[in-house]
Amino acid sequence: MSKTATIKVEKIFVDFERLSKKSKKEVADFIAYLKAKEELEATKEVLRDKDFLNSIMRGDEDFKAGRFKRWSEVKENV
Repeated sequence: MSKTATIKVEKIFVDFERLSKKSKKEVADFIAYLKAKEELEATKEVLRDKDFLNSIMRGDEDFKAGRFKRWSEVKENV
C-alpha cells in the first residue's frame, strides 16, 4: 500500500474517533450496508454466469451423491 493511501486511512480513523457516538453508529451502519451490497453484487454476478452456476449445482449434486475426496487425501498430493 502506498504511503498516501496509508495516511488517508489513518486520517479516516482519526476523524472517526472525533465523531459523536450517534455519528459513529451511522458510519458503522453505512459500512454494514456497503458490505452487504458488495456481497449481493457478487452473488448476482455468479447467478448471471449460467455456466458457473451450473458447475456449482453439479458440484453440489456430486457432493450429495458422495462423489468427492476428503481434503486430507488431496493435500497429501499437493
